[in-house]
Amino acid sequence: MTPRNLLSRTALALCAAMLPLAAQTPLFNDGTAFGGSKVFSEGLNPLGNPARFDRSPSGWYLSYVDGDQRAKDNASILEDTLSTDAATTGAALKRLAENPWAIRIRAYGITGVKDSASFGYTREEYRSEYAHVDLANLGANLPLNQSQLDGRRVVVDRVHFGGGALASGTAAGFNVRLERWSMGVVAPYLAVNPDSTLPPPVPGAFPFPYSANDYVMRFSTTTARTLTYALDAGFTTELAEGLRVGAMVDQINAKRLWDVNMKPRIRASLQIDLGPSTQLTAETDLNAVQRMPFPVNQKSSAASLRYQVSQAVVFLLGAERRKIEDSSTTVAGVTLQLRTPSLLVSFGFQAGQDRPLKGLALMVN
Repeated sequence: MTPRNLLSRTALALCAAMLPLAAQTPLFNDGTAFGGSKVFSEGLNPLGNPARFDRSPSGWYLSYVDGDQRAKDNASILEDTLSTDAATTGAALKRLAENPWAIRIRAYGITGVKDSASFGYTREEYRSEYAHVDLANLGANLPLNQSQLDGRRVVVDRVHFGGGALASGTAAGFNVRLERWSMGVVAPYLAVNPDSTLPPPVPGAFPFPYSANDYVMRFSTTTARTLTYALDAGFTTELAEGLRVGAMVDQINAKRLWDVNMKPRIRASLQIDLGPSTQLTAETDLNAVQRMPFPVNQKSSAASLRYQVSQAVVFLLGAERRKIEDSSTTVAGVTLQLRTPSLLVSFGFQAGQDRPLKGLALMVN
């Protein structure tokens, strides 16, 4: 077995062994959700590795992302909680305890790249829900059930600027994010409505009344706002021909946003050239941290292939596994890029439930 084959098999084994993960908005179709990488990014995402800001041609880029990311079968489970049959609702609550979260994302922005520097504005909007399930009161006790659906509307407006340098095969960079966060919370109970400003529960019904018509995922009120900043840093280095490693730290300055304690997150990656046009990347978070919009620990891992079909066509394919608290979900994503020195058109897609995640990025020079 050649050294390269051994490294390739080792990398694939590492990918298979990786378990945990957390969502990252793939702005500019640049990230693990659409089959790419965060550490070995395309150099456009302000949430990616700032050591990679020299990877894309200088110019202005636009981004739009829209869709859902959910725990397994979360949407259908919530529909089952609408049943007025106590047995059906109880079974749905047991499944909901294992698959409690969902996020709906809409994001857009513009970024400028000049040599190894990046700067721009992005806006991310989240509607999310996280179920805290009461498994002690089921069956005949279902009317006493205190299961709670924590729904949140979170908006972040972000201005970022950063840069890096490359010397002797090693790149290093930094990024500064100035952010304005807004949040609103709705916390409906299974059979009790503690907030009179929300629609009343369906008379005589056991389930979350807010599962109907996707109420929580359409919640649009924000009542709290704050200004903050974040510091990120990263590096990549070439160990040998066709073999690279990299790491990055985001949110170096620990910050508490309301009930979410955002500590520094360290992410490491290994990249191997499988041929002149194919690269395999494996990466994982080294620690579990809280990230908006959920006040629970999250961790992520991913593996991807980058295939240069031709000089102008690039194909990205990857899978990622997310662990949010005790719930784990595996998803797959794909991106098609059409690239020239003066053009970028990128389409991204992540398979999923209800509203699959979709993204578009393009150069506007």
